[in-house]
Amino acid sequence: MKLTYENDRWVATAEYGQLHISGKEEAGYRPNQLFVSAIAGCFGEMFIHVCRKKRISYQGLTITPETTREGTTNKITRIHLHMTFEGINTSDEQIEKVKKLAMKHCSMVQSVKGSIDMTISHERT
Repeated sequence: MKLTYENDRWVATAEYGQLHISGKEEAGYRPNQLFVSAIAGCFGEMFIHVCRKKRISYQGLTITPETTREGTTNKITRIHLHMTFEGINTSDEQIEKVKKLAMKHCSMVQSVKGSIDMTISHERT
């Protein structure tokens, strides 16, 4: 990956394409959006991995992150991930076990452990 500054934004170029990053929402993704997306995406990938290993199927999965920011630097102090399942074929107890395993094995979650409070909830539709 390479980042180049042009037209009031950073352009990250990687094998799969470009990503625009800016403090101005109209010019690209904001750094905090990318940060939270990376955590939610990593957790989601690990959750799906564990589900496959345990042969848990579902028709759809959505993760909606919510952040709490505090202080003069607007530091992210809390990230809550809300998961919405369509047609999942297991108990809430099993979902809780998979969430714990995914949290334990997600490198992004482990990178912020102790500095950002992470919580997860879920619902079925």
